[in-house]
Amino acid sequence: MKRKTARKDSNYVIYVATHNGQAYIGLTRKGSTTVKKAVAERWRKHISRARNEDRDWVLYRYIKAGNWCGWEHEVITVIRGRAEAYAYERELVKHIQPTLNDQYIG
Repeated sequence: MKRKTARKDSNYVIYVATHNGQAYIGLTRKGSTTVKKAVAERWRKHISRARNEDRDWVLYRYIKAGNWCGWEHEVITVIRGRAEAYAYERELVKHIQPTLNDQYIG
């Protein structure tokens, strides 16, 4: 099966997920669905990966500790272009330093 490459002109959603005072800033490609559905699907993948994969990310350790439910998601912005979206996400994480992001900090 051939994988599609992300188009440079796609829209990307930057969101913040919060749970009991903890925060995670994430990014997902919007695709042809709604912004809300894109974020929900990305979050479902995070939960699945935390349960089934051996990734040592702060977010996944937090989820594995029993924090599966009760998350709130808020869309920060929608940005056109992959490079622009990833750059903006990096800057947000560096500036805000959310507790559950371990990438881009340091």
